[in-house]
Amino acid sequence: MSTADQCAVNCRFCFRADTGRDVLSLDTYARALSRLRELGVEELCLSGGEPTDHPEFRQLVRVALQFGFRVAVVTAARPGPRLDALASAAGMLSHVTVSADSRRADELGRTGRTITSALPVLAALGHHRATLHVTCYEVGEDDLADIKQVVTAAQVPVEVSPLLHSPTYRFDNPHLDADLELIKSSFGLSDDLRGIVTEYRTWLRAAPQRPCGSERVYLSADGHLRRCPYHRPGQVSVHAPRQQIQDGLVAMFTDPPHTQLSCLAICRPENRG
Repeated sequence: MSTADQCAVNCRFCFRADTGRDVLSLDTYARALSRLRELGVEELCLSGGEPTDHPEFRQLVRVALQFGFRVAVVTAARPGPRLDALASAAGMLSHVTVSADSRRADELGRTGRTITSALPVLAALGHHRATLHVTCYEVGEDDLADIKQVVTAAQVPVEVSPLLHSPTYRFDNPHLDADLELIKSSFGLSDDLRGIVTEYRTWLRAAPQRPCGSERVYLSADGHLRRCPYHRPGQVSVHAPRQQIQDGLVAMFTDPPHTQLSCLAICRPENRG
């Protein structure tokens, strides 16, 4: 769920689908939760923009719990108002992914979300239902030392992702092979990640036709449900009648859109082999 189209972090390599001025209202949000609960959805993830910038972030979490959802958050919160908002709802969250960037990725993206600055964020949660996610660009031994420091102190797992070509900030990562090799030697490189990178490189040359394999649905900040954040055709408003919403979602999954470069970078089909 996108809580807002705007984001003050504004990473230069951001993949978010929607940019603008829309902020998810509580009325729209509650209506979406009611309809999705009726259709059997049990968990949601608040994303953004930066979800802790939402003026009613804690209330978003509380309302979801009242509907019986498990609530996760992906955040770049750091000490200050964002962390205060996150800490106020931390005990209600099923999981928190704290985003961080390697030193060179931080310089490239101008994000201010360094690896070591994630430590007070993880500590403020008061629980270990969290993951440190590090976006890597020209990753080095100093980054590995930072990661070790944080995961050892916070006792949380780490996910490490190489920075891929971005459709919004157009560049290719000339350090990708070196980054992958260091990730492999330090953390292990799964066959799945290797396959994703290979497929991604293929798509940069010529996009094959493959239907979306995700089992998720996306709620935009202006209240539209989509099969994919990047695919507006066929979207349905949560303010539509119940049957229209159900029919719209059935159509999205019966005839899914084709995967594109943008969504390939952020979404993994649950039914990969």
